[in-house]
Amino acid sequence: MVFEWIARRAGPLGLCLALAGQALLPAAAQAQPAGFAEALRPRLQAEGQPVSWALAERMDHYGVPGLAIAIIEDGEVVHLQGFGVLQVGNPDPVTADTLFSAGSVSKIATATLALHLAADGRLDLDADVLSGLSSWSLPDSRDPFGSPVSLRAILSHTAGFNLHGFEDYQPGAAIPSVTETLDGTGPALNNALERRFEPGSRYAYSGGGFTLAQLYLSDQSGLSFEALAHAELFTPLGMDRSTFANPLPAAVGNIARAHDRSGEPAALPRGYETMPEMAASGLWTSAADLGRLVAELIGTYRGEAGYLSPDMARAMMTRIAPGEHGLGPRLIGRGDDFIFHHGGANNSYQTWIEGHLVTGDGLVILTNGANGRALINEVRNGVADTMGWNLNRPVILPDRQSNATELAAFVGTYVVDSAFPLDLRQQMVGWIFEAALELRLDDDGRLMAGRAGGDRFEPLLALTPTRFVMPGFSQTVGIAELEFHRNALGEVSGMSFHLENATSHYRRQ
Repeated sequence: MVFEWIARRAGPLGLCLALAGQALLPAAAQAQPAGFAEALRPRLQAEGQPVSWALAERMDHYGVPGLAIAIIEDGEVVHLQGFGVLQVGNPDPVTADTLFSAGSVSKIATATLALHLAADGRLDLDADVLSGLSSWSLPDSRDPFGSPVSLRAILSHTAGFNLHGFEDYQPGAAIPSVTETLDGTGPALNNALERRFEPGSRYAYSGGGFTLAQLYLSDQSGLSFEALAHAELFTPLGMDRSTFANPLPAAVGNIARAHDRSGEPAALPRGYETMPEMAASGLWTSAADLGRLVAELIGTYRGEAGYLSPDMARAMMTRIAPGEHGLGPRLIGRGDDFIFHHGGANNSYQTWIEGHLVTGDGLVILTNGANGRALINEVRNGVADTMGWNLNRPVILPDRQSNATELAAFVGTYVVDSAFPLDLRQQMVGWIFEAALELRLDDDGRLMAGRAGGDRFEPLLALTPTRFVMPGFSQTVGIAELEFHRNALGEVSGMSFHLENATSHYRRQ
């Protein structure tokens, strides 16, 4: 397997990996424990049967050959480390300066840049973006509303645009310009950008909206988006290994190569894809650089002078109803558990950032494998346990699970209650969240949940007699739970679907 091959070919590579990146930190930070690498765990644990894994074991299990991490404590980066290799078949190690594709974490860098320009008076977050464009316009045929669209709405995914995400471009493929991407023409692999609802009326995650913001920032500044980010974001924050260049020039060196779900090299012969939708998903960065960015956002929110003003940082970290985002990041929790976070998922890379805005702690994880998200979840749990963070505590499944007779009471079809407030549903709109859900028993008497009439059903595990977890649908920062509502007559009238800090209600048919 991957790590056995590394051990045979590289000899003392393990020592190199253990030290990778730490030379960038002061001596006090180097002393911080890295014990999380031997303490990965799942979120769900069987009662009395705790599970723990080593990082090397799980990287091998998921076919993820490279990972880099930054750990932040009390607003300071205290640990940087790389694990594994840049590419299977090549012993070059991952370090804290290795470049990874950040996927949608790019949106946090873009939002930070936009808010910095707004704080300096060079942008107005509430001005109409469409009328502020000089190089392109949204055709009337794709804008049935004709009302203004603000940068504030775009950054919070409440502007009404389509285009959730984009396909990556393989080596040798023609690359569309930003206007071709917005029009869905030329070599673009996506549909055209259009408005589906009035700004502020609904939430819809939109990489297309961020691509529009990319063009707006460029038109307003007179610079290419890549040059603007370099001058106004990366250089001031010392993010010397970060760029929006796509395709990424091989000359930058120390690049984590792409791997598919089998753990095999992808996007050959170059070894990585191109993401021309820069603001939405085109950032190339390192654990060291992203650690700086997360620490900076934490610090300014806590009132320290920095790249953003404290007032602008607080605006960034204020949820914009009816969605789950502030101005860029997703927001969950309260008190000491108030956290901003965002994940990234391009074809062959999975990334994660989070910042704990009260305690000052934070985390960055970058991987170069398509299965990296499952690994990220387990790494996050190990880091939280090792650092003593009071989050993502294990969810213990009781020994006694409900039998088929008990579970039969929940079988049926459930439809979304249209009267349930969108402000409470947050991100649980569109996609499967609008579909009718079917609960059924499989041949083994297990309760299963899936889209009514569909062919994919996930098993449910009981937490209480009426509350169940759906492991196959759970998220990095939360678990998916179905809570059934049963009256004194034993009748089940509906259920609530809980996900992170959002809830949707369903009526039983």
